[in-house]
Amino acid sequence: MLDQLELTAAGRNPDASGRPLPAGLGRALDLRRIGVYGHSAGGTTAAQALYEDRRLRAAVNLEGYLDHPPERPGSEGELFPVARYGVDRPMLMLQTDGFPHRAELERSWAAVLAHSHGRTRRGQFGATAHGVFTDYAAFAPQLQAAGLMTAEERIKLVGASGPDRSIPLVRRAVRSFFARQLSAP
Repeated sequence: MLDQLELTAAGRNPDASGRPLPAGLGRALDLRRIGVYGHSAGGTTAAQALYEDRRLRAAVNLEGYLDHPPERPGSEGELFPVARYGVDRPMLMLQTDGFPHRAELERSWAAVLAHSHGRTRRGQFGATAHGVFTDYAAFAPQLQAAGLMTAEERIKLVGASGPDRSIPLVRRAVRSFFARQLSAP
């Protein structure tokens, strides 16, 4: 994707069918201020992409593991390079207090924190669970209200916090991180 954005910024048209792009699109792109974020496996991808691609200036990992699954129960999985070596650009790792696998995240998150020389921060949201980083934060209470989900199931999926609190909380955290880290080239 970044390669295609670079072509567009350079005035070339990466559209495979040659359809015209909006006038001025290339000039509107500021490729010096690119961040990436993702949730769960997408958070893993965002963190590893920051490690591998110098064009990315910052990343947010929303509860993604930074190691391979263990080959045998009770053993540890191999750390991804981002966790083994850390990053030299800003990364924010956010987790929930209701994620049942928090302990499994700890090893790889502690490793990236130890190797990133202060460039990585972590935070935790209370009264939330893994699905709060997705559209489920808005839908699960509606499903519960419609009788399609129990309160226990909703809490397990997104946590006890309602969408009026949890959605703005997640948005503010991600938006303010990128506003700080990507504001100046």
